[in-house]
Amino acid sequence: MSSIAQVQQQRFFDCILEIKPDQTRYGYKRQAQKAANAAAQPQQASAGRTLLDIEQQAAFNRQAGAIAKQQFVEFTQAHLHDQVAEELFLKLGKYDTIASTVFNLADGFPAVLDVLSARALTLSQLENLISPVDWLKEDLLKLVNQPQYRNKTPSGNFIKEIKPALGLLGLEAMQQILPVFALKRSLPHATDPFTGFKGQIWQYSIAVALAAQRLAEETGENPFVAYCAGLFHSLGYLVVARTYLRTYQQVKQAAMLKSRDARDTELTDALDSLDADASFLNSCFQEFSANISADLVAKWGLKRVPLSQVLDQFAEGVGYSGASRLTQIVHQAVYFVQAQTLRKYKLLTDAEELQWMQEVQIRPEHRQLLQQTRLDRLDID
Repeated sequence: MSSIAQVQQQRFFDCILEIKPDQTRYGYKRQAQKAANAAAQPQQASAGRTLLDIEQQAAFNRQAGAIAKQQFVEFTQAHLHDQVAEELFLKLGKYDTIASTVFNLADGFPAVLDVLSARALTLSQLENLISPVDWLKEDLLKLVNQPQYRNKTPSGNFIKEIKPALGLLGLEAMQQILPVFALKRSLPHATDPFTGFKGQIWQYSIAVALAAQRLAEETGENPFVAYCAGLFHSLGYLVVARTYLRTYQQVKQAAMLKSRDARDTELTDALDSLDADASFLNSCFQEFSANISADLVAKWGLKRVPLSQVLDQFAEGVGYSGASRLTQIVHQAVYFVQAQTLRKYKLLTDAEELQWMQEVQIRPEHRQLLQQTRLDRLDID
């Protein structure tokens, strides 16, 4: 990823995570280095040194007043994130853990995705592949039994079988709907304290997918592959957000239990006032997300849909000029959607956007085309 794209991506996630420019930032890379250094020492000595540091700081704070108390809270948050960084590195490095506890679409979904790219596809073929995937079957039937779809049937009765549901919506609509069901399933149940993140990342993913699809249609590339690549490049963000939030709460809870056992009210109060940190999460996005998206999709073993090539190039940081045409299209779609948000909040200057546009080489007519395209909802009516 180019330098300007990295800067704007961080700014984009700062925006949707509501990070204030002047707040203390806890970056993963800095904390990970500290964790690595600590891991090189005996574990007991490392833990003792951290506890001693906090005790010494607490003693100082008892004499220094409100400013020092706030410094102690920040000091405690930094130490908490040292441990979070170490545990995150271990968790996010284990694909089996991610696949089984964070992201699990069942074995049948990749085959469904593959067959959707086939030119000669029948309702029966798709029905046979969807039927064994319980969550996918359930989501599809829920959709077609919404009033706006069920009223299109002659009887208006509930649809209970897959084939009539597919016939009602059509095979072309399935190319948009079924991948979106997979993304929806991977969303975290809750993202507190970042209450807006779940909705924002959902809207962002849909918009990038639709923008990539539209550019592919215009330039003669495969629209379905572009759509899926745009959609699933966000998988890593979802995995990282969920894993970080769980890990932070676990580490914080363990620290609070220890401080209560030690009857250290000052440390307990400091810990109790803390919450997950948006800037740390954003730095984790930069560090892990692209690789996780690529690894997850690679494990699907897709035979027809070349998503791995696109997401691997994202993970490897392949520059625009050296990327495949489909990867270039996704870069352009990401630029357009992120730039829209940044412009909305006046966080992108004309000069910055011009540089960004030049790096992704988006033509003025294609940018105008995207401006005229509805990117906030699927066209499946």
